[in-house]
Amino acid sequence: MGKRKKIIIFTAILLVIVVFSIFKIKFQPRSVMSLPTVSAIKGDISSKISVLGTVKTALEQEVYSTIQGVVEYVAEEGQQVRKGDMILKIDDEELRLELEQAKSKVKQQTLELSRLLDGPRLEELEKARVKYQDALSAYETAMDDYERNKELYDLGAISEKDLLNIQRELDVKKNQLSIMELELKLLENADEKEIELKRAVLEETEKSLANIEKKLNKTVIYANFDGIVLEQNIKPGMMVTPGTLLLRIGSLTDLQIDFGVNEYDAALIKVGQKAIITGEGFGNNTYNGEVVKIAPSASVTQTSRGNETVVKAAIKVIEHDEKIKPGFSATVEITVEERKDAILLPLECVTEGESGKQVMVVKDGNISKREVKTGIENELYVQIIQGLAEGEEVLQNPSQNGDLTGDA
Repeated sequence: MGKRKKIIIFTAILLVIVVFSIFKIKFQPRSVMSLPTVSAIKGDISSKISVLGTVKTALEQEVYSTIQGVVEYVAEEGQQVRKGDMILKIDDEELRLELEQAKSKVKQQTLELSRLLDGPRLEELEKARVKYQDALSAYETAMDDYERNKELYDLGAISEKDLLNIQRELDVKKNQLSIMELELKLLENADEKEIELKRAVLEETEKSLANIEKKLNKTVIYANFDGIVLEQNIKPGMMVTPGTLLLRIGSLTDLQIDFGVNEYDAALIKVGQKAIITGEGFGNNTYNGEVVKIAPSASVTQTSRGNETVVKAAIKVIEHDEKIKPGFSATVEITVEERKDAILLPLECVTEGESGKQVMVVKDGNISKREVKTGIENELYVQIIQGLAEGEEVLQNPSQNGDLTGDA
């Protein structure tokens, strides 16, 4: 055999050995001894959502002006108040004068209506006529006296002051005559039409009186509960008009976190769910909360990302702490789902297969795919509802190890 032929044969044999070695390495099952695995465990798991909100007082009293007037007293911003304390007073002097005038009118008009309803009695009518005649005579006498003294004044016999005194006396007699004439006419001309007219006038006066009394009741405002003045927009001596927000009072012992959630998260939250509350203004403290209110409808809110559809909700702050102040920002972590004694795996153990979720089960040194049904999950673990038992071992991160089942 020639030297060249020997070299060719040796090279061919070497090539066969190399190819066989590569084939053997490629297609033999991989060892699982060096791959990380974990065991399915039993434990508690909860799913949470985190949202940003604002501390608000759950119990608030907003005081608006319902009447016009000058502020006499107003509670100061930051002032502690007790239930029943006066927090605002509007000057009522003018209203009280109006009240007395209205009461006097009601009394007079009631008397006049009663006289009409009773009908004139002969004795009363005769007395009224006598009074009228007396008043008429007194007026005529006063008129004669005034005319005589007017002539004397024109002649310079009496002073202007004397004439004015006589003029005032004449005016008094004239006024008395008018009153007596009115009373006589009421007695002489009482009829149904006049009665109805008097009744209508009285009703209007009574309505006016009731309206004044309502206004008087609104000149003083009292605190509806123990709390603190959160906002004050008026000072003593200033004029207020109806519809103006003057004061806002809140209870610091009853605080809540107002927040909004997107459409997806809104389907997860429910009244009664527990929450953990934190915030920069609270230091390292954390507080417990509970979802107490969820709006029945969504609304569009302007955010940094543009218009966003949100559902407004509120969480009650369980603990009372002076560090939690209305207006502070807060981060709320709501537990939306919770399971006890569940089969758990780290999230990276579960991958998406052709027909659903799957894991790589390691048993007796062999690896096999197994479909599983998952439940709730958090940032670390996922609940296995079906397909895996406690203690079974699976690959920790199968997505990084390729096909480990020995399939070609």
